[in-house]
Amino acid sequence: MRPWGAGSTRHAMAAVAAVATIGLVTLAVRAVLTGAEAADPTDPPAASSSAPSTTGASASPGATQTSSAEPTSSETPTTSPTPTPTSEPTASPTTSPTVTPAPADAVEVDDAVLTWAINDESNNKAFAPGTFNFLAAGAVPDPGRGGQTIVAPGVWRGTSVRAWRATSGAVTIQKRRPDGRFAAATFAGLSTAVDGAPLTSTSGPFSGHRVRIGGGSGTVDPTSGSARIDWRGTFSLVYYSGFTFLTVTDPSLVVVGGVGQVRATVAGFAADRSNPDRWQPVPARRVVLADLPRLTLPAAGGITVTPRYLGVSYDAPADAPQVRTGSTWGAFPASFVNYVDRLGSGAFFYSTGGAADPIKVPSPIAVSYDAADPVEPGPTSGPTPTAAPTPTPTTPVNPLPPPPPVQPAPPVLPAPVVPPLPAPDSGEVPSTGATTGVPAAVPTAPPTVYALTAASTSPSANALGGAAWRWTLGVVLLLAAAGLAAVTTVGARRPRR
Repeated sequence: MRPWGAGSTRHAMAAVAAVATIGLVTLAVRAVLTGAEAADPTDPPAASSSAPSTTGASASPGATQTSSAEPTSSETPTTSPTPTPTSEPTASPTTSPTVTPAPADAVEVDDAVLTWAINDESNNKAFAPGTFNFLAAGAVPDPGRGGQTIVAPGVWRGTSVRAWRATSGAVTIQKRRPDGRFAAATFAGLSTAVDGAPLTSTSGPFSGHRVRIGGGSGTVDPTSGSARIDWRGTFSLVYYSGFTFLTVTDPSLVVVGGVGQVRATVAGFAADRSNPDRWQPVPARRVVLADLPRLTLPAAGGITVTPRYLGVSYDAPADAPQVRTGSTWGAFPASFVNYVDRLGSGAFFYSTGGAADPIKVPSPIAVSYDAADPVEPGPTSGPTPTAAPTPTPTTPVNPLPPPPPVQPAPPVLPAPVVPPLPAPDSGEVPSTGATTGVPAAVPTAPPTVYALTAASTSPSANALGGAAWRWTLGVVLLLAAAGLAAVTTVGARRPRR
């Protein structure tokens, strides 16, 4: 190995010199290029001096504005097509149904009123003692458990929680008065008839209440037979004074081609009258409350119509089948009945063959386009029909006991047959008629005395003298007397046997 000496030193110095030379050449080239850029007249001076800081920051907003201006100018074309297509489809579908018939035929409503008594069963005395079925404004609050009842003055029993109201927002519960008009309901009136008499029967008369909801808005097109009116509000249907109930919220009238429905959102709690421990909320659902028959929509006033029920079939559960006989069998819409059946009150809304079937039939619905010009449905079937048969009931109240039956006269028994009297010399004992079945009667007739025939007294036939004749006559008389005495004795002793 060669020692580190002068030659090595020279080589190292040469390498250092070469590296230094390369660095100097690089610096020279960079200087030339920088000078050329500085001498270029196309770049403004301000730009070169501010390019690293101001121009970059300024250019950025400038570019933002420009790019914003470009979208803005591009929005101009975008906006221009946007209104055009949006306006065309909006005007086309919206105006087409309205304008095609005639603008004057479309009726805009903003204060429509819906009135409905539901049915007589909802205004009735319930089967459980001291309980009733009734309507309430607003949503009845959750009592927390089943088997609870609402009592005066409208609170859950044993609490101060208000459970019944006559008004809530646009909803009012009204009661029919004896003159036919309606007034705001009272809690005491829920258990009385229209004339104020207490409800004492589950088959009428009824309390005569209805729900009234105002402030409905929508459109009615009489020409096409279409309408849509929506209401905002809640009312409740209470049965057995609260053992089971449901709320009805935001009803709507929907009519297409003259065929309509009343729809609403319903909610409640699963309950069981025989099991008070069962109490569980059931999720709310939008259902059809009433199917309406074909309608003719007027341009003013409103409509009154009885929902379809009679003859409507319902696929009921096996433990409470629908009975499809009689003149009042039917059902409310299936979506509604299916829901309330989960609450334990489905049988209130379809025929089950019981005595209450006639009062499950829905009452008429009235829709007024304007609250200032209301239309009224006919009287519900409750007060009127029940008042008619009351004066002449088929079964009188507390009837008098029926008169005792007339006893038939005893049969006339035939008189005992008295056999003919025997000949005097026959010696037979008269029969007492024992063969007739009647005990023989003791004869009451006196004994018969038989007369003896005297012999001829012709002198030629008489050979006896005077004395002999007298002796003979005396003997005969004695014998006759003895015979008579013997017969009398026998007749007197015979009844003692």
